[in-house]
Amino acid sequence: MFRRLILQALASIYGAVIRFRHALFDAGVFRSRPGAIKTIVLGNLTVGGTGKTPTTERVVRDLQNIIGLNKIGVLSRGYGRNTKGFLWVSESMQAIECGDEPLLLRKNLPDAPVAVCENRLKGLIKMKAEHPELEWVVCDDAFQHRRLKPTVSLLLLDASQPIASDSLLPAGRLRDVPERMRCADALIITRLDPKTSMLEATAAHGIAENTPQPVFASRMQPQTLLNWPAGTEAPNGNATLSPDRRERIMAVAGIARPERFMDRLTERFQVVRRECFPDHRAFTEKDYKRWRRIMEGDRLQAIVTTDKDAMRIKPELAQGMNIRCEAIKAEWHDHEAFEAWLRATIKQSKQ
Repeated sequence: MFRRLILQALASIYGAVIRFRHALFDAGVFRSRPGAIKTIVLGNLTVGGTGKTPTTERVVRDLQNIIGLNKIGVLSRGYGRNTKGFLWVSESMQAIECGDEPLLLRKNLPDAPVAVCENRLKGLIKMKAEHPELEWVVCDDAFQHRRLKPTVSLLLLDASQPIASDSLLPAGRLRDVPERMRCADALIITRLDPKTSMLEATAAHGIAENTPQPVFASRMQPQTLLNWPAGTEAPNGNATLSPDRRERIMAVAGIARPERFMDRLTERFQVVRRECFPDHRAFTEKDYKRWRRIMEGDRLQAIVTTDKDAMRIKPELAQGMNIRCEAIKAEWHDHEAFEAWLRATIKQSKQ
């Protein structure tokens, strides 16, 4: 009880600081400026795990379908990297240089230049100078970056984490105040369960039926397991992992909510071991050695991880291990509705 009161008091202080900061931007004391290129900014109100990376990829592909290839870029902060300033992301990089999420986006979006920069305004200037053909840039996780005034802002709300019943940090998972939801141009409810209706999902987040913003929804679709590194053959003759045989595996994940990934694997395999790490955490040499001991001692067929975690695995340290990764793709609940809104938004931005 006492601990809860302390956390609630700290959350009140945190909320006051956040609201004061927003007030300074709203009053013009701190300036928000448009970027050198038109931007679609994605973000959330909670800490991690709302599906920003798959949604970023989905939005980029939708923009490419409307505007054309090579005209859409991606700008990220590059969380977890050991570099600073502006940097173009290439597939030959390691995650520690640019961040695991930008590296994953670069691999999945070969026709979209991907860059990282802590200062989005400076990053956009650099992108415009070196890629003048870019017409739009999608900025992942930049909803709280108030110095950039986005052309369009999309706020992601996880259907499995209703903000209406959540609290601000450190008492809950909210990193921003709920009233900021009104500032987004559109709301996207991610991870919508097929059994949950849109009405139920919006009510859980406290979204009024007469909200002026369009509300869309998406589902996260797991893809077929792939060999890691991509395009290689599995070692020791383990060419396939068959759910029919309920093969024994170890699940490895360093993401915001690893239990979702690991629980999903139990539907197909015997998950003998679970290795959970903090989000974005770099794997150490000790981790690889431990995995080898576990694989041999428990006679496991494979290590299964997420595509984001796979960006942080070093081939030279994982050599000989049978590793598979699972990608997640975001699919719109009503693709036609979202595309129609996106087309109208792009057209309006030209006026």
